[in-house]
Amino acid sequence: MDAARPTHIRDVLQPGDLVVAVCDNAYEDLRKTSALHWSVPDPVRAGTDEAFQAAFADIAARVDRLAPAITKSPEATPPSALEPP
Repeated sequence: MDAARPTHIRDVLQPGDLVVAVCDNAYEDLRKTSALHWSVPDPVRAGTDEAFQAAFADIAARVDRLAPAITKSPEATPPSALEPP
């Protein structure tokens, strides 16, 4: 990990990549890309285990809905599958 360094997403993003931002600041920075934005309450603000568990459950449920939609052909993916519940 000594050689590890932070890399901006613009430096690693490839054509066809799907980016999902769960942070409002990250989404604002990604506006020039085709990123989805899932507004998830920041659990750090609450600072409780329950808040972190709720954020995880929210993101996990959305990933569970998104994954099957993006593995199908684009013609078969309804736009509603890409939106948050």
